[in-house]
Amino acid sequence: MSSSVQNHGTSEHSAGLETPLQAPNQHCWFVLDPIGILCAMAAWVLVLSGGWVLFRDLLIPSNNMLYIVANGVVFHLLASLALASHLRTMLTDPGSVPLGNPPGPGTVSYCPDCHSAIPRTACHCTVCQRCIRKNDHHCPWINNCVGEDNQKYFLLFTMYIGLTSTHVLLLLGIPVLCSYMRGEWDSSSTVSLPAPILFLLLVAIMGFLFAVVMLCSQMCVIYSDKTTTELLYQNTHSGGRRTKCANMKAVCGSHVSLTWLSPFHSPEHYKVNEHHDMA
Repeated sequence: MSSSVQNHGTSEHSAGLETPLQAPNQHCWFVLDPIGILCAMAAWVLVLSGGWVLFRDLLIPSNNMLYIVANGVVFHLLASLALASHLRTMLTDPGSVPLGNPPGPGTVSYCPDCHSAIPRTACHCTVCQRCIRKNDHHCPWINNCVGEDNQKYFLLFTMYIGLTSTHVLLLLGIPVLCSYMRGEWDSSSTVSLPAPILFLLLVAIMGFLFAVVMLCSQMCVIYSDKTTTELLYQNTHSGGRRTKCANMKAVCGSHVSLTWLSPFHSPEHYKVNEHHDMA
């Protein structure tokens, strides 16, 4: 059993809205799904425990203050942005259609579970128990759907997790590569990793693979202006009429700026008429 905590009516968007620069309304949203909550907690535990192992077993033993401070700052910055993006993705209404939404110009079907008329891009989520606009998929690691209103934060989450994992893999791999190039390895050399370093390596590899797969898939659906389901089933009746830049602006904000990289900035809804290409 899952539910969301919100003030009814605050997530309402006019049916078929195609006007630019409308900011999403803010309200509390949290999905009460036990499996999703455990997965979300596990994501935080992996990042925080990985950072602890990194400092205790990799940075501090180097006895190089500049090395420790520089890499510590980089890791903390990337990990903090990743966790902030995770929180924003999890606690942001992904674009729920109001319960009992009446039929309108932009609604094309009816959801018997929500008792709502829904637009073409909306899809019902059995975990969130709501119809979500541009519902890409439900991700247990963020305990939420990835939809119209939180896709930017999910994109940032995967990007910063990928960068954090890449940083850790470089810290682990570069010393090994330098040791090999100095001729310290031969055919009889064996590799024996301490348990904490092995844990850190596995966490970094898992994070990197997750980030690469999800980041690439999200860029594909954003550029094509479709959801993952529409791409898998080759739905030709939606998306694909706007430029890639316009599709990116619809997710991250109407103006290209550093705020695109910030999980603390809420992008305004940038909608363009599907009959025009916007650069």
